[in-house]
Amino acid sequence: MATPERAGSSGGGATGTLTPAVLVLDFDGTVCVGDAPILAYAEQVAARLPHGCRAGFRRAVEQFLAGESALPGVEDGYQAVVHLVGDGLDEASLSAAYLASRQDLDHRATHPPDGLTAFLDEVRAQGAAVVLVTNAPLVGVDTWLSAHRVIDHLDAVIPDAGKPARMPEVLTGIMRQYRCEPGQVASVGDVWRNDIEPALDLGAAGMYIDRYGAGHGSATATARTFPGLYPRIRSWLQQVLTDVGGSPGGGAHVEGPGTQAWNREAPYTESSPN
Repeated sequence: MATPERAGSSGGGATGTLTPAVLVLDFDGTVCVGDAPILAYAEQVAARLPHGCRAGFRRAVEQFLAGESALPGVEDGYQAVVHLVGDGLDEASLSAAYLASRQDLDHRATHPPDGLTAFLDEVRAQGAAVVLVTNAPLVGVDTWLSAHRVIDHLDAVIPDAGKPARMPEVLTGIMRQYRCEPGQVASVGDVWRNDIEPALDLGAAGMYIDRYGAGHGSATATARTFPGLYPRIRSWLQQVLTDVGGSPGGGAHVEGPGTQAWNREAPYTESSPN
C-alpha cells in the first residue's frame, strides 16, 4: 500500500490529552459529494448482471439519484443499487463490484461541500478534533482527500469501519483516544443507521444529512446538505465548549479495532481485520 506524505496543519486535539469536542464525519455523501462513485458502482454491478437486465437496472438507479423515484427504506445511492439488484447478485459479487468501482474513482466528478475546509478550520481552531470514519477502503479515499486538499483539515482517517455493526466500537475508541465523553462527540453522515443511530445510542450528537427526505429516525439536527448543518454544528460546539471549557491542542491518531488509520503526525498504519 502506498503511504501518502504527512499533511501538516495546526489545530485539533493532541494524542493522550483532553479534547473538548470531536466531530466524526462520513465520507461518501458527506465529505465527498456527487453521484459519480455511485454510478461507478452501479456500472460495475450492471456488468455482472445478465445483458437483458442491465439497461433497466441502470435506468432505475439514475431515476432514484435524480429524485424521480423513491425506494422503501433506502437512504442513499449505494443502498439503492443493492435494493434494485435484488437477488440478481450474491454478496461476494456486490463486494467485488464495489471494490472495482473504488479503483477508478474520478476525483474530478466529485467535490467537497461548499465551504467545507473553511468550516473544518473553524471547528479545529476551537480545539475540536475532526475524524473521518468511512466504510470505504483506503484505496481511492486517500488520493481523493489529497486531490481536493481536504486531508490537511482532518486529524485522522479510519477506513473499512464496518458501519453500522462496528460503529459503536469505533466511536468508543475515538472517545477513549481523545479522553472525552459522549456528549462531546457529534457524528455527521447521510445514512441514519450507519452514522446517526449508533451515535445517539451512545449519548453523542447525530447530525443527519437527509438528502432524499427519508426521515428514518430522530437526530440532533437534520438538513438536506452538509452546509445546511454548519450552523447547528457551530451551536452544538459552542455549547460543548461552554460546558467543558475547550482550548486548542495538537494532532491526534485514532485507530479503531480492525481498521486502518491515518493522522497528521504519522503515516497510515494497518491492523488485522476481524
